[in-house]
Amino acid sequence: MLKFLKDLISPKRCYWCWSEWYFLCEDCFDEIEKHYYFDEMCYVCKWFSRNFEVHEECKNNVFYDKVIIMSHYKIKVIKKLIKYFKFYGRKDIVYDFGEYISNKIIKNMKDELSKYKKDDFIVVFPPMNLFRKLKRWYNHSEVLAKIISLNLWFNYEKNIILRNRQTRQQSKLNKQERLHNLDEAFKINKKKKDIIDNKIIILVDDVVSTWTTVNELSKILKEHNPLKIVIVTIASWF
Repeated sequence: MLKFLKDLISPKRCYWCWSEWYFLCEDCFDEIEKHYYFDEMCYVCKWFSRNFEVHEECKNNVFYDKVIIMSHYKIKVIKKLIKYFKFYGRKDIVYDFGEYISNKIIKNMKDELSKYKKDDFIVVFPPMNLFRKLKRWYNHSEVLAKIISLNLWFNYEKNIILRNRQTRQQSKLNKQERLHNLDEAFKINKKKKDIIDNKIIILVDDVVSTWTTVNELSKILKEHNPLKIVIVTIASWF
C-alpha cells in the first residue's frame, strides 16, 4: 500500500522512454532483449548449453551449476539504473528488476519447476561488507532475493551465509588479489546448514563482474549437499 501511494504521489519514470510507473518499462526492456539477448550457453566455456547449464566438464574449480542473467552490464540504461540503486539509494529500482528476473527464472528453469516442489527451492544472498551496508543503508542482493522469493513462492532464508571477516571490494582488485581476497571470508551458519541439504539453491547477487565471489559462495554451499546451485543476477559483462 505504501509503495502504491508513493507511486501515485510521485510516479516513477522509465529512464529510457520517460513513460510513468516503471524505472525501466516493459516495452523498453523487451526492446533491449531483442538486441542484447544472451544465447543459451555455459558461462564457463561460452559454448551452447541448454537453459544455461554449466557443462559437467567445465566444473573443474567451478561450483555453481547454472547461471541466469537479466541483462548485459554494457547497456547504458542498465548500467545507469544499477549505479542509482547501488550508490544513490533508489531502492525501488530493484523492485522493477526483481519482476524481470523472476520471469527469466520461470523461462529458464522449466525443467526444475516441473520436477520439484516449491519447498525444494531456497533463495539466498551474499552478506554485504558491514561498512558498505552502513554506507548504503541496505543490501541490494538481499532486497532482490526477497522479491524473487515472493514472486515465485520460493523459500527465503536469511543468514545462511555469514562472513568470517570483512573483505575489500572485488571489482577494485587485480586478478591475483581477487584470488586471495575471499580466502575463508565466508562460512555457512551452523544452525541452518541442514536447510541446504537436498535443495535447489538460488544464489542471488545484484551484479556479477569477476565471478570469484559467487564461485566461492557456491563452493561452501556445495559442502552441504544441495541438489543444484543457480546463480541469479541483474547484470554481468558476459
